[in-house]
Amino acid sequence: MKSRQVGYVLMALIAVGVVGLIFRIVAAGSDEITLRGLLQVSAVASDKIVIRDQELETELVRIGDSDTGFEWLVDDQPIFAPRLEEFWIAVSDLYSAQLVATDPANHERLGILDDQGIVVEFYRDPSLQEGFVVGTWTPEVRLCYVRRAGKDEVYGIPCPQGNIFDPDPDSWKNPIVAAIPPTDIERVEFTYPDERFVFAVSAEGEWVVVSEDGLVEAANLFAVNSVLGTLQLLLSSGFAEEAEAEALNFAVPDAMVRIVTKEDAATPTTRLRFLDRDAASVYLAIPTRSTVFILDKRVAAG
Repeated sequence: MKSRQVGYVLMALIAVGVVGLIFRIVAAGSDEITLRGLLQVSAVASDKIVIRDQELETELVRIGDSDTGFEWLVDDQPIFAPRLEEFWIAVSDLYSAQLVATDPANHERLGILDDQGIVVEFYRDPSLQEGFVVGTWTPEVRLCYVRRAGKDEVYGIPCPQGNIFDPDPDSWKNPIVAAIPPTDIERVEFTYPDERFVFAVSAEGEWVVVSEDGLVEAANLFAVNSVLGTLQLLLSSGFAEEAEAEALNFAVPDAMVRIVTKEDAATPTTRLRFLDRDAASVYLAIPTRSTVFILDKRVAAG
């Protein structure tokens, strides 16, 4: 058989295997192939979750109580709410996880060996409740493969957007720096070491630029729209490490942008302080938040 024909046969076999796997997971519903015997793991039953692989580790920690309410933190920062909701949906799916494989010979192929996969551990006061190994996610199947610690059976749960059990702490943090509707903004003040100017709405409702010496001119609408569009949803590309952030002095920034919102606006007036980081990025801090963001310079330029 020619090599090309062999390739076609292998592709067909892989396709059949994937289809069979999906059919097995979707169609099978009996108790024998559903993950059983789990201890209760949930936002209420657990107070710490450790997620780690061979390089990274994340701790999700719950604070508060039933009277004041609970909050989940990562690196002492609130976890991004949509991310946390997606995580708890995946955790709840563990209770109906469907059997995928029982033979340990399949573990390596599924990326679920002890030294290969992502370890997920649920704790409470401070005992370990449950431990899992999560395997390789692929866009073709869109499942998270899950194996209980010390067991051979591998189960699957839906993970349509990717492996929700991410050991990178930054993936759990809120990447939104600012989300200010353009209609809420009254003016934007720019301050640099050698220059100051303001984009503002005039009495006639037109955007103007006001220089440091008070000269008023019609603003370049392309520049104004670029700034307003950036502020409508400004996302960070990363976060400074704690030691890195502590060494920064935002009292004397390289640039500062103050966004003054209208009196009836839902978003308060916000001040952004920038420090150069390297040729491609800057640090960004907001006085009301403890997070120090990393921002692409092209984004920061508006």
